[in-house]
Amino acid sequence: MVVNWCMKNSILSILIVLLPLLSIGQSSDLFAIWPDTIIAKANSAQDVEYMTEEEKLAVFYINLVRTNPPLFANTYLKDYMKENGIKKDKEVKSLIDELEATKPRVMLQPSESLTQLAREHANDMGETGRTGHKSSDGTSFKDRMVELSKTFSGINENCNYGNEGGIDAAIDLLIDRNVPNVGHRRNILDPQMRFAGIAIEPHKRWRFNCVQDFGGKKLD
Repeated sequence: MVVNWCMKNSILSILIVLLPLLSIGQSSDLFAIWPDTIIAKANSAQDVEYMTEEEKLAVFYINLVRTNPPLFANTYLKDYMKENGIKKDKEVKSLIDELEATKPRVMLQPSESLTQLAREHANDMGETGRTGHKSSDGTSFKDRMVELSKTFSGINENCNYGNEGGIDAAIDLLIDRNVPNVGHRRNILDPQMRFAGIAIEPHKRWRFNCVQDFGGKKLD
């Protein structure tokens, strides 16, 4: 569901990020196509302590799709679809067409405050079995954003259910099936966003839920 509101990097650390990618289409020469410098920058959350490895991977993949949408469509997305038996239906074709026509975006930096916001909501939804952007106590999305709206120029939020893996949630939200305005995709690709907080927590009904909160530039 979606709403909008007005690396010293060692070779070892890079490999730790890349190892999970080998299962996504080993036939693609991803190491050559995506420079190590881009891979390292995309892994902007690698050193933070307030995200799990899957949450960091979600930031990583979102940064890759933002930095080069057409290349992402023809490498990671293509291989992911093949590995997971995803057919090129109209929603997938819509995503591919949009990525191939989208200019590069700024990579997102991790934010502890946005991650805390995302985790609070993911825990709340998970423990109560609810979905959506409204808290279980009835607090609206707008009211949940009041304090952080003083820090960021704008805040977007995505909620995804049933996916434990960071890449699974990211791809699912990019395809955005049954969402007429593909609002989750719009949030991920929003050129105004600069920061990200991601939380993946257990869910009473859907096994897992992933909340992604994005923030625009910081206000003075």
